[in-house]
Amino acid sequence: MNAARVRHSCLRRLAELGSQLEIPCPFDAAELAHRVGTLLGHRIDLIALPMTNGAPYGVTLFTDDAHVIAYEDRTSQIHQDHIIAHELGHVLLGHLGVEIDTDTAASQLFPALKPTLVRRILNRTGVYTQAEEFEAETMATVLLEIGHQRPPVAVDQPAPQHAEITARLRDALEDRTW
Repeated sequence: MNAARVRHSCLRRLAELGSQLEIPCPFDAAELAHRVGTLLGHRIDLIALPMTNGAPYGVTLFTDDAHVIAYEDRTSQIHQDHIIAHELGHVLLGHLGVEIDTDTAASQLFPALKPTLVRRILNRTGVYTQAEEFEAETMATVLLEIGHQRPPVAVDQPAPQHAEITARLRDALEDRTW
């Protein structure tokens, strides 16, 4: 799987959405979820939960009324943002996940929810192909990069007495590919 090709595909998907989907800057996962839901015509609710050991960090449920993204609440804000962006990546990329077609299956997966409420579940523990997981991870990265862009900082000219050291630092550090 070519990372550059997947990244290009994610950027192309966002370009297709154009001005219809503005990524909030600074990044705000709840606001982005609201904007994606509005754009797609299906509300997206976010629910922070303490996930059990071995459970995925994020899960997306498709119900008749809304998409529900449940995410781990016992982790850092940046990790929560990434989890939500990853799940939104699945939604934006049209990944379908696994269909829950019986009340019994829905009851076993989500005993606290009415079986008829849950139509599909997307999770990060194997119901996606590896390609879909990679695409969602890449989309999450792209969304977070856009949402964390800052306007260029105006740089003062160095004091004349520092001109020589500034030139040496520029020669040593500028335009490097790390």
